[in-house]
Amino acid sequence: MLPLLNTPLRAAEPANPLLDEWADGIPPYRAIRPAHYRPAFAAALKAARADFRAITAARSAPSFANTIEAMERTGQQLARVSSAFFNVASADATPDIQAVEEAVVPELTRFSNETSLDPAMFARVDRMYQDRASLGLDAEQLRLLEETHKRYVRAGAALPPAARARVAAINEEMATLGVQFGQKLLADQKASSVLLTEAEVAGLPADQKAAAANAAKAEGKTGYLIPATRSAVEPFLTVATDRAARRKVFAAFDNRGANANENNTAAIIRRLVELRIERAKLMGARSHAAFALQDAMARTPEAATDLLMRVYRPALTRAQEEEAALLKLASADGVTRIEPWDWRFYAEKERQRRYNLDEGAVKQYFPLDGMVAALMDTTKRLYGIQFVARADVPVYADGVKVWEVREGNGAPIGLFYADWFARPTKRPGAWMNSLRDQNTLLGQRAIVVNNCNYTLPAPGERALISLDDAETLFHEFGHGLHGLFSKVRYPSLSGTAVTHDFVEFPSQVHEHWASNPAILRAHARNAAGQPMPEAMLTALLEARTFNQGYLTVQQLSSAILDMRLHSLEALPADFDALAWEKAQLADLGVPHAVGMRHRLPHFSHIFDGGYSAGYYAYTWAEVLDADGFAAFEESGDVFNPVLAKKLRDEVLSRGNSRDPAESYVAFRGRMPDAGALLRNRGLA
Repeated sequence: MLPLLNTPLRAAEPANPLLDEWADGIPPYRAIRPAHYRPAFAAALKAARADFRAITAARSAPSFANTIEAMERTGQQLARVSSAFFNVASADATPDIQAVEEAVVPELTRFSNETSLDPAMFARVDRMYQDRASLGLDAEQLRLLEETHKRYVRAGAALPPAARARVAAINEEMATLGVQFGQKLLADQKASSVLLTEAEVAGLPADQKAAAANAAKAEGKTGYLIPATRSAVEPFLTVATDRAARRKVFAAFDNRGANANENNTAAIIRRLVELRIERAKLMGARSHAAFALQDAMARTPEAATDLLMRVYRPALTRAQEEEAALLKLASADGVTRIEPWDWRFYAEKERQRRYNLDEGAVKQYFPLDGMVAALMDTTKRLYGIQFVARADVPVYADGVKVWEVREGNGAPIGLFYADWFARPTKRPGAWMNSLRDQNTLLGQRAIVVNNCNYTLPAPGERALISLDDAETLFHEFGHGLHGLFSKVRYPSLSGTAVTHDFVEFPSQVHEHWASNPAILRAHARNAAGQPMPEAMLTALLEARTFNQGYLTVQQLSSAILDMRLHSLEALPADFDALAWEKAQLADLGVPHAVGMRHRLPHFSHIFDGGYSAGYYAYTWAEVLDADGFAAFEESGDVFNPVLAKKLRDEVLSRGNSRDPAESYVAFRGRMPDAGALLRNRGLA
């Protein structure tokens, strides 16, 4: 229609930066606005559907090139838009971003169902799979074909039409519920911040008080604000002398998702478990756990549970001994029963008594920037790589930093984004994202992101963390190295695309260097630049196994309840998540003062993070990492360059191009010994 006379023409709509070509695959975050995402998803989904249909419509007989490899080339625009968006959705979930997420997740799930349950595509894949021995494929091609076939079968592509349709509907509903769980938890976490008075923050060191005062000021409040995040709550519980204030802060953190408000997650938990059971039955498995572990190193819930219990039993005995010691100490204050909000406070007193360590004094030697330097120094010593700051790379939020990672000879490896600090719009925990997966098929280098939730310091102050926080820093960069060092041909086999109970091995083994004496002597320095006193360093390392009963029972009780919940073959009509949780903890004998690290109402790993029936993986991988690091110790040099190269070549660069167990054996020479885990935790 022609414009009316004298009516000015509207300016042309600006191009959508999400749909432009990106230089070096870098998302143009400075130009992206929330309004760009939905139209970009619509265009990218349209292009991805066209790519997919071009393969299924082909009249030629299926071949590796025209089917399997062709699928690896499809949906590149969708992959770019998705990675850019979901990175932001987890780290800076503003209301506008949450609205986009609610709208696009069902659309993406629908597309996933269309492609993974498509009969025509499955027929092509299945035909090649049956003939795989005669196709002349190399090892990586054969692995990709086998993994692609497995993915289709596990998605339900081999089911009758009615069952396929039901699986698709279940997947879509579960995806929506997962988004809702995450958004409710984030909202409840934000609403659960605790405002305290001067008297209530007695015992806090100056840096913690300043950060809490700054957090209150940012919210337009007077006093001291303790956000309901682990990085803020656990240090508070360790040093705050006001028992009533500790109880208040603990309750706010512990009850996230369980409060009687619109953010209660109980109904979502019940429905998710019901749907997972139904889908497992459709897939021919007796339970969700049985189905989930078919494609894991553990293979069965029984094998995973057996490992958990072998560690849990000695840990429970140790925790009971620890509680008795703490009660003896606390009785001097008139405490007759150790409560959950007491444990860390009196454990810190006991640690000071045994090792002459004060957490506040120790933290002065753990500035975040110093530990980042320690991380880079460690990685350079192991692998000879360089970190080059890239201030020119656009970032999605204030405070995010970017480095280019290069080989010792200067050859580029990939980009590393670091998002260390908590913000009200950031989901809890720590994690690694991939903005682009390495592969030689499309000539792409990796772009990875690490997220943590460290407390933002007051203006002009240093960010101080603990040794545990430093280990988290190293842990997440271990995931980052798994992505950065990947050296495979196909995107689907790249980097961290391995089973849950193996993906934590590269991250957890990297943690070991965070407490290396040489690294700490070089980088654990106070504001005056003075190194940590040798007596403090010795005591800190001697105390590594202190309180391990408590910490291990907390973690393993969460893993065991996850496995038990997802091993249910039917959900009782009167199922109530909180009542069920309470009964299971009583059955395990978990001390009241210890509890779970992640209670069901806020257990985002299993209800919003892809780890359902998979939280055991941290312990399974700890067997691998303890045994794997022992190889360095046995060599007499924990920076042994030959072993580091072997770890890189046989594990970190392999992705899922071969069975993970094969990769571990290629590095270590044998399967792992679980005894190393118990020794590391002081539970042997």
